[in-house]
Amino acid sequence: MKTQIKIESCDNPYCVIHTAVETQGIKDIAEKIGRMDETGRNTILSGWDGDYCIQVKQADIYRIYSMDKKVYMDAQCGDKEETLLVKMRLYEFEEMAEKCGWTDFIRISNTDIVNFSRVTNLDMSFSGIVKVNFTNGTDTMVSRRYMNKIKDQLNLVRRKNYENN
Repeated sequence: MKTQIKIESCDNPYCVIHTAVETQGIKDIAEKIGRMDETGRNTILSGWDGDYCIQVKQADIYRIYSMDKKVYMDAQCGDKEETLLVKMRLYEFEEMAEKCGWTDFIRISNTDIVNFSRVTNLDMSFSGIVKVNFTNGTDTMVSRRYMNKIKDQLNLVRRKNYENN
């Protein structure tokens, strides 16, 4: 496929695809480009509410979780909170988040990946159980099996932020 970059004055970069026929491959390319920011990283995830596809920014996602052999996303959509169906597996989301540099997403159990930028605190008042409290007032539980990984990742993120300041 031939590509071309034109430098011109515009408020926001945009992409135009010239094609004789709109194929599924062209649609897929346009969708992937539409989800990227200027750095080339994905910033949007698609969620489904019945027949409606809703585009959600990664910063608006509270958590991604599996239930009844399906994957869901709890997210802030405009002025209300939604639970949307995600058409990918948890491990696929985890790989995508890593490729896109979404360091705030950490797996806390076999069924949950949490956006730690949406977490208010970790409640350790129960014996051996850690509860993650979100900014919207909801919560979920951390698997003890993942505690060391969570501590390592949070410490690593904290170290990166400290080194950048």
